[in-house]
Amino acid sequence: MKNEIAVKLVNIQKSYGPVNVLNNVNLEVKTKEVLVIIGPSGGGKSTLLRTVNLLGEPDSGEVWVQGQNIFSSNHDTQLTTEILRKTREEIGMVFQTSNLFLHRRVVENVMEGPVWVRKTNVKEARQDALELLERFGLAEHAEKFPSQLSGGQQQRVAICRALAMKPKLMLFDEPTASLDPELVGEVLLVMKRLADEGMTMIVVTHEMGFARQVGDRIIFIDDGIIIEEDSPDEIFSNPKNDRTKKFLKSVLNPLQAE
Repeated sequence: MKNEIAVKLVNIQKSYGPVNVLNNVNLEVKTKEVLVIIGPSGGGKSTLLRTVNLLGEPDSGEVWVQGQNIFSSNHDTQLTTEILRKTREEIGMVFQTSNLFLHRRVVENVMEGPVWVRKTNVKEARQDALELLERFGLAEHAEKFPSQLSGGQQQRVAICRALAMKPKLMLFDEPTASLDPELVGEVLLVMKRLADEGMTMIVVTHEMGFARQVGDRIIFIDDGIIIEEDSPDEIFSNPKNDRTKKFLKSVLNPLQAE
C-alpha cells in the first residue's frame, strides 16, 4: 500500500573531517512514492541517497528500510549484518555512470546479480534478462558489449541490471549527469515508466522537468539540511524558503540569476 513507509531516516548525521555533510536529517519515503532530491552540488544529495543502503554509513542516527532497522548508532552494527545483506538485495541503484562490466555482453551484465547473488538458474536468469531488455527497447543489443552502445543505452542497461534483482526500491544518483543532452530523454523515459508502474524511487537529479512531472514530492537540500519539502507544484510555483527560490532561479533562469 502506498501509505506504508518504505524508508525512514532518523536524526542522520554525517561529517567528513570538519565538514558537516548531513546535519540531523529526518526523512520518510512511502511505498510507491517517487521522491526527488534537488539542491546545489556539495549540498549533501548523494550522501543522503547513499545512506539509504549504507553505501555511506552515517556517523549517527537510524536507517530503516521496509520496516527493518539496518543501522543504528545506538547498537552494534554487526547484529544487523545479515539483515543489511538481505535488505540490499531489495534495493536497486543506478549511478552517474553505468559501471557495466566491459568484458561481458549486455545480457550477461543483466544476468550477473540474479545468478551470483540470488543463485538463480542461469537459463532462467538469461530469459528474465532478455525480457527486461525487450521491455526497455534494448533487445537488439543483448549480445553486444557495452562499448558498442551509446551512453544513454548503457544507462538503460544499468537500469535493467538493477531491475533484474526484482527490487522493491530504486535509487538513482544523477543518472543522466554524464550524458550528452540528446541522450538524456531516453533514460528519463525509462524512469518515468518505472514510476508509472508504481516503483518506489528516490532520485537525485538536476533535471527539473523530470522532477516536476514525475516526482510525488521534492526535497531541497543544502549544507546538509533539508531546507524545504513539498509537492512539485508548490516547490516550483510557490517556494517558501529564500534559498530554494535562489536555487530554482539559478537553474531555471540562469541568465537572470543574481
